[in-house]
Amino acid sequence: MRFDYWTVRAVPQPMGITTIGVGVIVLDPHTGQSQFRFKDAHRALTDSDNRDAIKHALQNFKNELEQLSAPTEPLYLGDRYSLRGYLTFVSSHWMNIIRVDQVKSMDAANISEATQLLFDTLIGGQAQSDVKPGVRQLKREIRTVYRSFPELGKATVPDADVSVARRELDLNLAVVREDTVLELNQAFNFQVNSSATTRSRIDAWTLKIDKLWQEGGMLKYNDSPIEISKDHLSITAVALDPTTSAQQENYERFKAFCHDLNVTLIASNHIREHAESLNRRLSA
Repeated sequence: MRFDYWTVRAVPQPMGITTIGVGVIVLDPHTGQSQFRFKDAHRALTDSDNRDAIKHALQNFKNELEQLSAPTEPLYLGDRYSLRGYLTFVSSHWMNIIRVDQVKSMDAANISEATQLLFDTLIGGQAQSDVKPGVRQLKREIRTVYRSFPELGKATVPDADVSVARRELDLNLAVVREDTVLELNQAFNFQVNSSATTRSRIDAWTLKIDKLWQEGGMLKYNDSPIEISKDHLSITAVALDPTTSAQQENYERFKAFCHDLNVTLIASNHIREHAESLNRRLSA
């Protein structure tokens, strides 16, 4: 399969001519699916006077990429408001501390293999996503996997707007077929240092899930409300596993809540198997 890609470089010294490769962005021109990987700026630019500024600029750039990598991303809009259009613009106009090279193409079996190969070959070193996993990265991974399946991709609603007892339920996505909500999905990162913050978050979320099972809820979809029926609904939580004893304590607490509330708890490395099962259900 053919993939388009852009390499991203940083300028370590304000008056210098040297640039350092910091990331790669890959786009499937047939489906609009995208992936990107970046180095950690502080690790890659230890001798740079510009390190903090580059880190800030890279984060802003990645935020733009995430917003333009939604499942509804069209193949080509011809302007800056698609991922391709945005990258075409910045590769021609940006000449500051972050630079994006012109688009190139390569062949690979799938987009994940393409991204890994390009990052290892052209950028090298350890990716930022490997250094510090986070819930935003996990959410993006879940959406990418879901939209890689034909039927599931069409049914996936990112950033689902769900209310329970007039309160917003924090979700990564929903799976909707016609007027039926089949799944509500949220991501949790237990690899964080603040146990109190994690505990507060899981308490608030599970209390709303309990309320949802008791009283139901509403999903705002295409500007129309859809009543969430408990008859067809499954609720799924995808988690980054804990790495310390304090994190493990919160994870065990959350696992018990999930058991009591009929929430399916899935490890982050089992997303694809779950998505495949959902896609079969939608295809039946």
